[in-house]
Amino acid sequence: MAIGNQIKALRKSLGLTQQTFADKLFISYQSVSNWERAKSHPTAEMMLTIIETFHLPLNFFMPSDQNSQDLDDEQLILAAFIKSTRASADKIPTMATIAQLAGLSIERVMAYFPTFDDLAYATINAVDDNIKTKIESRLAVEPDILTVFINDMTPLLYQEHKVLHILYTRPYIRGVWVQFLKAKYKSLLIKYQPRAAQDVLGTEYYIETLTGFISVWMSQKKPESLTDYQKRLRALTSQPLAMWHTLS
Repeated sequence: MAIGNQIKALRKSLGLTQQTFADKLFISYQSVSNWERAKSHPTAEMMLTIIETFHLPLNFFMPSDQNSQDLDDEQLILAAFIKSTRASADKIPTMATIAQLAGLSIERVMAYFPTFDDLAYATINAVDDNIKTKIESRLAVEPDILTVFINDMTPLLYQEHKVLHILYTRPYIRGVWVQFLKAKYKSLLIKYQPRAAQDVLGTEYYIETLTGFISVWMSQKKPESLTDYQKRLRALTSQPLAMWHTLS
């Protein structure tokens, strides 16, 4: 389903007019109208804002009805996207460059991802998908998020460091990536720490603390060893995050 159609279906399912839907996002109703009529396209930041505002899954805008050829092409495009961003530190790679690296026509690439923001959003989701699956299974049996973050998530982050470092250090992607991280941790906290929903301010501090640690780590081309990083996290979080538990 095209993103404009998804937004229209979501809006109607919530019983909202274009104006009330727009008001919740602090944008004009014309923007919503243009999305639904495929006259324009929401940015990756706006897609994440919609997800946060209406409590949707982080992969809400990812296609789910793909055949094997579509999946193969998508993998080629995502790999080409990473390769193109690796070669371009400051300037957004063109869709033509990405298509050339993928060995596909630009029309084919844009049939999957009409804009660069769509591609950035899809890449972040793809990188995070494996991590999310494993972390969700751990949180189901280990209620302490900090323990899971240090013992389980950090090794997975290290495995994906090269890609995560690129996503974070490219100014044209970093904002989307940080927003994605915050939305992810917020959803995990609310799901596995019910009291988090009652302590909104405490939850925001908690999220900023976790994403701050990851942001510093991602900015390093050659981070310290996993063991040293885990030791540092235990030392730095022993007081502030323990206080959060008592306050909540």
